[in-house]
Amino acid sequence: MVLTINFLNAFSFYMISNILSSYLVEIGIGIALAGFVVGLFSITSLFCRPFSGLMSDRVNNVTLLKWSNILLGTGILGFAVTTDLSLLILFRIINGIGFAIGGTVQISLASKYIPPSRMGEGIGYLGLGMVVGSAVAPGIGLAISDLMGMKPAFVLAAALAAIAFLILCGFREEGCGKSLPKQKGKIRPGDLITPKALPFTVMAGSYSLINGIIASYLVLYAQELGIGQISAYFTVCAAVLFLMRPVSGKLMDKKGIRLPVIPGMILTASSMFLLGRISTLPLILLTGIIRSLGQGAAQPSLQAGCIQKVGLEQSGVATSTYYLGGDICQGLGPMAGGLIVGQLAGLAGYRVLFDLCGIIMLCALIFFCFYTGEKRWRKTNSSWRG
Repeated sequence: MVLTINFLNAFSFYMISNILSSYLVEIGIGIALAGFVVGLFSITSLFCRPFSGLMSDRVNNVTLLKWSNILLGTGILGFAVTTDLSLLILFRIINGIGFAIGGTVQISLASKYIPPSRMGEGIGYLGLGMVVGSAVAPGIGLAISDLMGMKPAFVLAAALAAIAFLILCGFREEGCGKSLPKQKGKIRPGDLITPKALPFTVMAGSYSLINGIIASYLVLYAQELGIGQISAYFTVCAAVLFLMRPVSGKLMDKKGIRLPVIPGMILTASSMFLLGRISTLPLILLTGIIRSLGQGAAQPSLQAGCIQKVGLEQSGVATSTYYLGGDICQGLGPMAGGLIVGQLAGLAGYRVLFDLCGIIMLCALIFFCFYTGEKRWRKTNSSWRG
């Protein structure tokens, strides 16, 4: 049921991801302001993320998920009922709050129903909703907007959040899964951001930085090369991720965290070094396959490892701290990339940018090997064999 809600929320989010900026321009909002409104989502999510972890550990998770879907649906539906800029900003903020709460609480709730010995596999399955949503939902949103207009697309996306809410009405957290006592008492800094999860935040952030740069600059890079149909890259990546995530989780559960993560990071770094040195669509697609194999191997294992390291009773703050790296780097990556591409004209700028991504991933790999190679790690985490 949690996985079903994850799918619905992912489709609700990605259905409007490609049409929102166009819609804002269409109703008379300038491009700069449209970009500001769209970007508010990430900014709001970043600031709400620590508090979503705190709430996940202290409040009934099902209740929180209900509220997150109310906020998600309200925020999306608002774009269909008004063209006032101030209200659009408000609805975008509401949407961002709902997304931040939902993403954290889904992991926290699901972890209570996953056996500890299969945590990697379970987290791998849970991420499939976002993978499928990112591959399929944007096309559905565009098709609906072309056939019926953009407002019906917003209404349908909001309806998906409403369906998730209805499913949650028949779901009870109490009496199922692992009955863990909710934390009480004063709020400490560690309840918002836990230091134990920060190493995973750094490593996860390196993947999000690369994802942000690929999403922002791959199309422009392909145009510079004179290559068309580059959208096939994202479809191929989604398909490989869909197949890889559950497999990598099983590897982690059986062999320890190092087996999927180290090869995964090496593959990801290699794909970025290759990307800047090829000039045909088939080879670009090949780098996408390599990158997705690496990302699909490492990311679910890192996220499951983060929860196990912090402890199931703090799965909420562990998840929210983990996601902070993604929230920050997903935004900073394209900004830094723009500066690099702007300073170096033509293909040279993109090649330097992709090489830098590969170097950052190798640095993350060195950090991971050092972190998981400590004797203390092996003593306290026997299932994560070094």
